Amino acid sequence: MLLSTVVPVEVWVESAAEGQAARIDSSVLDEEERSRAARMGGQDRLTFLAAHVLLRRLLAERLGVAPEDIAYRREPCPECGSPRGRPGLRSAGGSLHFSLSRRAGVVMIGIAAAPVGVDIEALPTGATVTEVSELLHPDERTEIFSASPAARAEAFARVWTRKEAYLKGVGTGVAHDLAAEYLGTEARAAGPPGWTVANVPVDAGYHAAVAVQSR
Repeated sequence: MLLSTVVPVEVWVESAAEGQAARIDSSVLDEEERSRAARMGGQDRLTFLAAHVLLRRLLAERLGVAPEDIAYRREPCPECGSPRGRPGLRSAGGSLHFSLSRRAGVVMIGIAAAPVGVDIEALPTGATVTEVSELLHPDERTEIFSASPAARAEAFARVWTRKEAYLKGVGTGVAHDLAAEYLGTEARAAGPPGWTVANVPVDAGYHAAVAVQSR
């Protein structure tokens, strides 16, 4: 009998509209989250609050606790060992993993039974495509600049979301060498050894991806 190596992932993508502010119960957040939100303004603050309240509610449902009782920790970075790796739960015993991404009024959350990363991005400017592409894997640069000028932002966003989702899942984030692994633009369940990476359908003007460690 063949067993699938792909770990199921639950993914949510939701908007954080201006009119939601009054309906967000920020009382479930901890002191650090409230402090971070207080330093933000406008849409950034709203998106942050919506993302972190939703994450707490989703995790609480799966753990059978109150949202305000969720306690986070930082895992060690797999490269340097510092406490700057992926976020984790203090009390879940490693059985539940999550990732959060927020951009321009949109929230994306992934939850799985294995390390997971998600990323959502708005389409970048041409200057961003030109500048950041130089840091990517040579084959990724080829894919991006092989696209027509009008399609390069889309190609870059596909590569970048796949790469950032993977690096968030690994726990290094984009401080890692961006040229070390090839992620590419393909919308298929593929990735570096031991990982499954796939594009996630989202609204026009955005691109998103999810990465999960294989069994």
